[in-house]
Amino acid sequence: MIYKNSYFRKELRQAYIENKISTSRKLAFALFLGMLAFAVHFVLQSLSESVLSDAIPQVMQPSYFSTVSIYVTISFFINILYFMIYYEYLSFAEIRRNRWYLLEKMGYMPLRMIFSKLFAYIFSLISIYSTGFVFTIILTVFLKYTFVYKYLPALFIKGLIDLIVVGIVFMTASIFIMNPGNARYFMLLFTAATVIIRFATGYTRLTSDRILMQDVGNMFDLGKTVYIPISAAIILICFIICVYKARNVARFYSLPSGAYKKLVPEDSAVMMMDRSGKLSPFGKGEINRGKIIEVVTSVLFVLFVLSALAVNIFIILISTSQPGREVTIKGVIPYIFKSDTMEPTIMINDLAYFRRVDQTESIKTGDIILFQDKKVVYVERVLSQSGGELSVDIDFYPPLTQVGSMKKTVGRKSVYGVYTHSNRWLGALILFANTIFGRLLFLLIPAFVLFFYKPIINFFEENKTFEDEE
Repeated sequence: MIYKNSYFRKELRQAYIENKISTSRKLAFALFLGMLAFAVHFVLQSLSESVLSDAIPQVMQPSYFSTVSIYVTISFFINILYFMIYYEYLSFAEIRRNRWYLLEKMGYMPLRMIFSKLFAYIFSLISIYSTGFVFTIILTVFLKYTFVYKYLPALFIKGLIDLIVVGIVFMTASIFIMNPGNARYFMLLFTAATVIIRFATGYTRLTSDRILMQDVGNMFDLGKTVYIPISAAIILICFIICVYKARNVARFYSLPSGAYKKLVPEDSAVMMMDRSGKLSPFGKGEINRGKIIEVVTSVLFVLFVLSALAVNIFIILISTSQPGREVTIKGVIPYIFKSDTMEPTIMINDLAYFRRVDQTESIKTGDIILFQDKKVVYVERVLSQSGGELSVDIDFYPPLTQVGSMKKTVGRKSVYGVYTHSNRWLGALILFANTIFGRLLFLLIPAFVLFFYKPIINFFEENKTFEDEE
């Protein structure tokens, strides 16, 4: 009866492996999430003069809403990663491995153990998330941002609902999916599906609005989004499935897929009959699925490494460019624009593309040109032409600046590029790549994946059988 009476406490400890440091590990994990959110906030602030300010203003502005929103997002993805790593301890996979079978035969109630398992996981989830949430707010106090408390409850509920939804779905899936590798793939797919559902239901747009989030009731307004009812339905359905299915699975002994080899004579074929009466070799489907998943995983890893290397080469080429000696790629000069003088055509930190031209090519009035004057590179628009000279000027003059003060005349021989188009996202990418986080993402992570390719593949393709435990 000792096991039964202390089951809940056992689950809390088992979720963090080492019994003696479970509480400190939860606290450390929560503080880590808060500090990571703060670090990302500082990185994003260094990218404020980029397309990100228009695309995701909710996390780019210096405010509590930004830091807390970043924490909520990071907490969501890091907790998913945590669940994937400790899948065997946090999920119902132990039922499939017959660890509850003897307990049920000894008179222990599977229903009670199921409730304890779910409650232990949700309790740990809430405690970690809440601690990190409060820690993020405390850290933000030191930045002396204007404190607006009205949207904090809504942000807290948003993050908590997301975590509970994915948590209970993963717990439910663990009852049906035997292979831990397949279960982890399912987690990735469901996470992607959750993000898509948020966008489709307008939930992302709602939770990104600082004004609307000041009223918690807007999250439950069906006229604005139906994500909350969908989440509630998913939680209820998964809870019912957990209670029903896990209880039934715990009452029966699951025979390992390879255990039949010990029970039948050698050179015997073991066949499996499906509901339609069709016979097929036992375990063949699992082998084929495993090969397909292995090939897909390998291809994705190769594409990731190659893409990261290509981005690194491109960034290095642009970063090492010097005025007058810019890198030319197939007749195109990529140029990181560091000024607001040509807005709105070219925004600050955009990656602008200039077609390299020689002295024989004609320049049209209205073209934006790249030229050098007294060893200084300029980008300005052509106003008029007279013989071999061009009258040029910038497009945007800051307030309190005399319009036309930057107008100048340059020789045609000084022009070596004509503007074609620009890309704001690539500009932001290069700007991010030059931060500490960017270096880690584009240099260290691909190198890590390259050298530890096999262990990572084995982590996802893990296919333990019950014989491993015997």
